[in-house]
Amino acid sequence: MAVKLTEGAIMKICTGEYHDETWKPILQVLDVRMVNTARSGAQPGPDNERYRVLISDGSHHQQGMLGTQKNTLVQQGLLQKGSMFA
Repeated sequence: MAVKLTEGAIMKICTGEYHDETWKPILQVLDVRMVNTARSGAQPGPDNERYRVLISDGSHHQQGMLGTQKNTLVQQGLLQKGSMFA
């Protein structure tokens, strides 16, 4: 089954053009990379893991940082390169 991305959704999100909280655009993950955010003297580990995510709507893309409370999505393989989500 082919999934159609919501073209133009990234632009609408970035400019605040959408106002309907029920709007669920379909986006795709282009890349997920772990970024080590260890502070000076801090021990490396899961508390210091942050993920940079690049998403696309088919015509635009945007990068951002995944909230640490969502790290398990990456760790469990639910959010990975090629994933699509609403």
